[in-house]
Amino acid sequence: MVTARARLFAKHGLEVETRLMSGAKGVVRGLMNGEIQFGNLAAPALLRADLLGEADLVFLTGGINQQFLMGRPGIESRKQLAGARIGFVGDRGLNDILVYFVIDQLEKEGIQGIRLVADSGGRNGLAKLISCECDAVVITPPEALEAKREGCHFLVDFAEFGLNFALGGIAARRGYIQEQPAITRQFVRAYVEGMHRYRTDRDFSAQVQQEYSGLRDRSIAEETYEITRPGMPQIPYPVFSALGTVLQVMSRQLPEAATADPRQFVDDSFIRELEESGFISSLYRG
Repeated sequence: MVTARARLFAKHGLEVETRLMSGAKGVVRGLMNGEIQFGNLAAPALLRADLLGEADLVFLTGGINQQFLMGRPGIESRKQLAGARIGFVGDRGLNDILVYFVIDQLEKEGIQGIRLVADSGGRNGLAKLISCECDAVVITPPEALEAKREGCHFLVDFAEFGLNFALGGIAARRGYIQEQPAITRQFVRAYVEGMHRYRTDRDFSAQVQQEYSGLRDRSIAEETYEITRPGMPQIPYPVFSALGTVLQVMSRQLPEAATADPRQFVDDSFIRELEESGFISSLYRG
């Protein structure tokens, strides 16, 4: 959205329309039926569709996807999660992957007996956390910051496990990339410059965040910027290790995931080209 609002797609010769696609599964459907040519989505939906032979999609870039496990008011440490209720969407998407993953990590720390309770995610998860219907939920800014103001606490930052800004990105059909390499190159170039604009223009990025998320409180948008900006990479390569972690968790229900190579879901040649040409370094020198 920052790239579009800053007219960077136009700068690089593209006329781009942005659409909301009802989550990652909607993005996959849109890419496969040609409604959209590029999509920003979390990894599980793409990996699953490819593994089941329903799609042939690849990630062109890494993404912006920062997640936390937050505890309800009164729960201030992980140790208090023994026997706790954790919100679980149940749609096999990113929330489910992270819930399974964090339960495994907590059990390694001796924190046992965690139970799953229904949670549709997003603002519903926020409401359940604040009302204490859940003891903890996986949540992302800006909702995470709203929860903090209501007395909730950060318990796990998934960056601890190498999963910060690594669980998705910009994707496209492999066939489209082969047919339209010039457009793909222009799109990725604009997107990378958009990430530079996000990283270096706090006021503009917070304004876009506020408008896009429908936030009345500007300070929430500013805090979202402050909490997300430090970990955002200058060069947004897809992260093979993080995709491998997702595949490991997915293998519980999808055996094909256990032996899949994360590299088969990535085409990072366009990012590599921008790095090797000096384009990205020139942005930051400027």
